[in-house]
Amino acid sequence: MEVGPVRTNRAMAFIVCLLFVAVIVTGAFGTSWNTVPELPENPADPSNIEGIGMLIFTQFIAPFEVLSVVLLASLIGAIYMAKGEDDR
Repeated sequence: MEVGPVRTNRAMAFIVCLLFVAVIVTGAFGTSWNTVPELPENPADPSNIEGIGMLIFTQFIAPFEVLSVVLLASLIGAIYMAKGEDDR
């Protein structure tokens, strides 16, 4: 029974997890999040949420639908792969 490699893998996994958490915390708290006092009323303004919604559902409807089908297919594929051989 080999105990050494398992302990090494767990230690490396723990270190990687700590680094991941450090990056997330640094990104969340170290970033200056720019805010605006109120939403712009101009529909041509690219930061307007209503304007973005109108563009997605009018001018960019075909790419939006294609992307939704691709994401759905990847979700179904991930579920199929996660089930494993013994559940099929």
